[in-house]
Amino acid sequence: MKISPQKGYGLVEVLVAVLVLAIGLLGLAGLQTQSLRFNNEAYFRTQATLLAMDMADRLRSNFETARTTPGSYTFAKNETVPTSVTDCTSSACSPAQLAQYDFKQWKERAQTLLPGAEVAVTPDALGTATPWQGYTIQIEYSSTENNSDPQLFQYRVKI
Repeated sequence: MKISPQKGYGLVEVLVAVLVLAIGLLGLAGLQTQSLRFNNEAYFRTQATLLAMDMADRLRSNFETARTTPGSYTFAKNETVPTSVTDCTSSACSPAQLAQYDFKQWKERAQTLLPGAEVAVTPDALGTATPWQGYTIQIEYSSTENNSDPQLFQYRVKI
């Protein structure tokens, strides 16, 4: 009985198939990583949108003050909230105290939901012929991207 030597073609085919499978799995892992990163960024943008709408609703709830005294709702980005803000849920507040309370609650919530969040509310210049007061709500937060540039979200509202 004569035994013929093996040529190894089957083994080479298996090794090529394993190599192609490994490259495909690496590509799939890369796609999954990108998907998680983009999903996280979308979550932060959604939170920024909800926070901006929250402040717009707070402006609407204190309508007269927001319309006639826009200085009550003027808050700079790095502004710290005084620790002695009146808790308007348990006691009566003036409209100016309610504005301070709104900003404190809103800023604390933003810092809880977004990494490195800084918020600002800026009234537009009051026009003489306009029946409304405009505000720009800014939310800045750290991005999950590798760059160091923060994300800036702006929302404009008319009260």
